[in-house]
Amino acid sequence: MRLEKYLVECGVASRRKIKKAVREGRATINGIIEYNDGADVYEGDIITFDGVVPEKKVLKYYIMNKLKGYVTAMSDENKKTVVELLPDFVDKKCVFPVGRLDRDTEGLLLFTSDGDLSHTIAHPDNELEKTYYVELIRDISEEDIKALETGVTLNTGYQALPGKVEYINARAINLTITEGKYHQVKKMLRAVYNKVVYLKRIKFCNLTLDGIEPGEVKEIKREDIII
Repeated sequence: MRLEKYLVECGVASRRKIKKAVREGRATINGIIEYNDGADVYEGDIITFDGVVPEKKVLKYYIMNKLKGYVTAMSDENKKTVVELLPDFVDKKCVFPVGRLDRDTEGLLLFTSDGDLSHTIAHPDNELEKTYYVELIRDISEEDIKALETGVTLNTGYQALPGKVEYINARAINLTITEGKYHQVKKMLRAVYNKVVYLKRIKFCNLTLDGIEPGEVKEIKREDIII
């Protein structure tokens, strides 16, 4: 394992701060200062960071079926946050949401204490699939669906990657995308002159909401998340 990854899993700091700290000589391996954050760490090695031997955290993973009306943030002075939906068995000081859902969007939200996983998920090169159940203000046409599956231009001028559309009825679809731009699903539907009236994320990577009631939180294992 790389020194940087080891220290991230110990929760001593963010990946970026760890890289900087190692270059500054603040980490040692077996009593020798190590300036390379990519140096290999083996079982039995004694690692210190700022003179302290950090302990590896037990990484946790949870799925939430988010309710409408909560912002995806750890704290907010004026609005209710998803943290308020976390049950007592979750250590709220150690986990954080991966990605975000808008305040008026429901559905699958992943929480973890695994910073390395969060970084992997957030990296745009990975193009991880996210599926949303979408209800619309007007009927969607075959031409609209074809446009979404070809790749529409958002009102910001950004050319969205092609999505996958599963037709449910004239005013409801499942839309799968691999990007996470701000209000992306809403903007994609706006590009075909429609409007989202209800939005729920129902799948993320291989994770689904099967058996998880609205507002409920379920603990899962790292191996349950296939990336």
